[in-house]
Amino acid sequence: MKYALISISAIIVAIAIPTLIVLLVNKKHKIKGWLKAIIIPVSSIVLTISFILIYFAIHYPATDRARSYLKSDEVMSLNINDHYYHFDNKTNDDTAIIFYSGAKVDPVAYSPLCSEIAHMGVDVYLIKMPLYFPLLNINGADSVASLNKHNNLYLMGHSLGGTTASLYLSKTDNPSYKGIIFLASYPNKKLNDSLRCLSIYGSNDKVLNKNEYNNNISNMPSNYKEVVIEGGNHSNFGDYGFQRGDGEATISNEEQVNITKKAVINFVNGI
Repeated sequence: MKYALISISAIIVAIAIPTLIVLLVNKKHKIKGWLKAIIIPVSSIVLTISFILIYFAIHYPATDRARSYLKSDEVMSLNINDHYYHFDNKTNDDTAIIFYSGAKVDPVAYSPLCSEIAHMGVDVYLIKMPLYFPLLNINGADSVASLNKHNNLYLMGHSLGGTTASLYLSKTDNPSYKGIIFLASYPNKKLNDSLRCLSIYGSNDKVLNKNEYNNNISNMPSNYKEVVIEGGNHSNFGDYGFQRGDGEATISNEEQVNITKKAVINFVNGI
């Protein structure tokens, strides 16, 4: 809803500005009707696209610390292509997690969490998002599923990324998908009860709309598990600084990532 309102507002402003300019110019210099018919719609389209691109280009960048996790070591290999960052555990290919980042957040901000999970034995594919907006790449997981490399696939997403991942999962029948992990997120469409589901959020999260979360719990598979991180907030699932409107965390970013990592690994391993 929030992003739809932003787009509608951009369209209204984009139509109003050229219309006003044409009216003002027309008072002094009469503009032919056919020229008005061209100027207003063309200008409106250009301005609308410009407003939307500028809005989404303003994002939360990954910190230098987050970027420092983009490296290989004796346990994990990092592979990067046009579709994703692959945190590849060198000894296990059976299970993998496909990660959808939050809206207006550089996916690299989640590299600490992805790297930590990979070091615990589970591959992670961090999907690249056009304009840092997951809804523009709902089917991003296809680039991983098409590899036919892993027997067990899980989707995981933060905030809007989790909702986007659930939209993808709701329309695929690929049997390799075993479940989904929500980080401060929820599905807005009913998911199959045969899927496994884990929901994690921080007790101090002020970005997650708890009313919407509670209203959409029924869309989760009936066997879902919930983990509340005491003192955690919305921003600390990634490493991109403090997100506007969030609550203050009383635990460190590293501690929240560590708790999340353990919960995810236990869930994937059926513990």
